[in-house]
Amino acid sequence: MFQAFGFSLSVTTPILLMMVLGYIFRQRAMISQEFIRSGSKLVFNVTLPCLLFLNIATADVGALIQPKLLSAATAITVGSCLLLWWYGRNMGPAQRGVFVQGCFRGNMGIIGLATIVNAFGNEALAPAGIYLAIISIVYNLTAIVVLSAAQERSEQSLLLQTIRSTMTNPLLLAIAAGLVLALLGWRLPDWLTTSGRYLANMTLPLALLCVGGSLSLDRLKGNRSLIIQASAVKLVLLPAFSVVCGALLGFSGMNLGILYLMMATPSATASFVMAQQMNGDADLAADIIAVTTVLAVVTTTIGLLALRALNLI
Repeated sequence: MFQAFGFSLSVTTPILLMMVLGYIFRQRAMISQEFIRSGSKLVFNVTLPCLLFLNIATADVGALIQPKLLSAATAITVGSCLLLWWYGRNMGPAQRGVFVQGCFRGNMGIIGLATIVNAFGNEALAPAGIYLAIISIVYNLTAIVVLSAAQERSEQSLLLQTIRSTMTNPLLLAIAAGLVLALLGWRLPDWLTTSGRYLANMTLPLALLCVGGSLSLDRLKGNRSLIIQASAVKLVLLPAFSVVCGALLGFSGMNLGILYLMMATPSATASFVMAQQMNGDADLAADIIAVTTVLAVVTTTIGLLALRALNLI
């Protein structure tokens, strides 16, 4: 049990520390809101794509693509959305879609990858990157459906915009390019690989500092009941259900760990942007993001402790 507890803390404590430092730096004006915006943009457009590209380009392609894992994650996401949509049938139009999205859409690109690297090492980055690419598409399309249905109006223009942005997403392009190189067996020059690693190594520390610096619990003003319910689903019920499904399907070790850690991530910041675009309750979306981001460290630690104690990962 002590060994399992030590493992859980080794995964989540560095993430908590970096986010706390980001929050402290922001409060002490050591980093500004402009730094957070610029840093987040740099991570999304440059350093994270470098990280994913380099790890996928040098990996065994056959071991990367896990159809069973990806199919299970897609089915769990879509199935949970249907159940949550039914559960929220009495909510207002502005809250229903936002609530559902806040419950299923996780911050896989930053928090998910960070916990997976801490738990399984850099060799898990490549399969986690493929998972990220496929499930991000599922997230985007599902979010459009639930937010549009909640408003009872068609959002064809937003659907086209989302498809266009998905096709030009730096993360997906980097993953696709890495797969091409891996399939062709091409090797990058050492000087280019080294330069890319310099950028890649910046990714998780910078991203977590930006996440911590952007946190603000002072502005919580939405429906606290919905915030609590969404947080419970996102951080406890959905990850637990995913583990049960994964175990029944025969997953264990790194595959089960990837499924759990991706599902256990806090609500994604993209939820807020999507809620704004589709006239949802953006304040509710922001509140769910803030609360789940703070609590995710605790719930993930407990979840990892349970999985480790049961010898599932």
